Amino acid sequence: MNQIPRLAVGTIQPAADIQPMLWALNECLSQQGLNVQNFSSHPSGTACCAEQDHNQNPLRVLDSWLLSEQSCQELFCRTTHFADIAVVSGDYDAGKANTDQLPDSTSPASLDTLCQQLDLARVVVLDASLLDSCRLPPRPEIVDGILLDRLPRADDWHQWQVAFGALWGVPVLGSLGNVSGTQRASTAGPTKTHLSTDYRQHLGSLLHPTLDLAKLLQIAYRNQLSAPLDHLFMKRNVRRKIHVAVALDEAFPCLCPDTLDLFESFGAQLHEFSPLHSDDLPPETELVYISCGHVETMATKLAANICLKQALQNYAARGGRVYAECDGLAYLCETVCLPGEEPIPLVGLLPATAQLQPQAVQATPHETRLSYDSWFGQRGNQLRAYWNPRWQLACCKSMKTIAWSPAATPSLVQHQQVVGNLAHLDFLAHPHYLPQFFHPLSGHLSTLR
Repeated sequence: MNQIPRLAVGTIQPAADIQPMLWALNECLSQQGLNVQNFSSHPSGTACCAEQDHNQNPLRVLDSWLLSEQSCQELFCRTTHFADIAVVSGDYDAGKANTDQLPDSTSPASLDTLCQQLDLARVVVLDASLLDSCRLPPRPEIVDGILLDRLPRADDWHQWQVAFGALWGVPVLGSLGNVSGTQRASTAGPTKTHLSTDYRQHLGSLLHPTLDLAKLLQIAYRNQLSAPLDHLFMKRNVRRKIHVAVALDEAFPCLCPDTLDLFESFGAQLHEFSPLHSDDLPPETELVYISCGHVETMATKLAANICLKQALQNYAARGGRVYAECDGLAYLCETVCLPGEEPIPLVGLLPATAQLQPQAVQATPHETRLSYDSWFGQRGNQLRAYWNPRWQLACCKSMKTIAWSPAATPSLVQHQQVVGNLAHLDFLAHPHYLPQFFHPLSGHLSTLR
């Protein structure tokens, strides 16, 4: 049995931002010596990025739309093996039902589904500034505790304790004061996982006086999960390990550790290289993998590494396979166009121009099928992914579109043996692609130099 204490922490108020409360809660737990593993149930535009979370552990994503129940349970148990407590955050379905957003602008992933699959205790974060003291919001069917955020006055604390205890029948576990709008605004946006130590400690000091940690842990310890069989990460019998060059540096820091572990279970031998600093690809490279990154801020520095650009071009000319996603795709284009700037020439493996959209965009859940056969997959193979519309492609006719976006524009493209994807493909949800993805070539490319 997996008996690690576990909590779901979410909101039922569409306008509420639970991030400051999550930071404050993590700080209080850390000060008690607890190693916290955080998960997000909502795959935002940066969900593929293994940014550091509130403490020392990478923030993981558990997506009930992409992953099966078995896969979610296996990933949860595997990731929390060395943690003391798990916190899964997101929006409860009761809050989503009150939004006026279009269905295609929201994630079909569900925190409530994860609560059922992982047997999570449910804590609701309520923004007190949005509450009417004369009329509380409808009580969710299942709720184990409440955390109050944006409490206007400290003396309101006991009033809310009594009100929710009487009308909801659950305890108020703690409250966070009304942190200034300037500070909250600084935590908004696509890089909300970045936060100064001083600010995190400040939030923890605001929550600590009212936090009933003993009660919170009592609730978190109630539930347990039967350990699932290890299907995803079991070692496969492979004829020969394939050498995979993985981009990793300041421009491309976004690697999901679970994805890399999955790659190794399918026989991949991983070697890091830096698009910013490396002069060449690792020896014996048979596949290049470039994930998401920060091309919009690093394009000029990436363009300056002429040696690696030439190495990638030589590798591709010999028939080398490359797979790149989102910013990785933009990096492989002939040029990138940033708003208000001159075009910047990049690697040129894809005969296209990648244009960064000036406005912020939200990744969109998307199902599609491959239109053509390739080394990546067979025609008709289904893909379920999050399409990232922040890059638009202006393509030439020599590049083949092998899958389409929800906007009927190219999403998955191929030129020679180079495949680029404007959607983030979670291979944990598509392990059936990997036997072909990691099929060794008939001969080592390094011998063709």
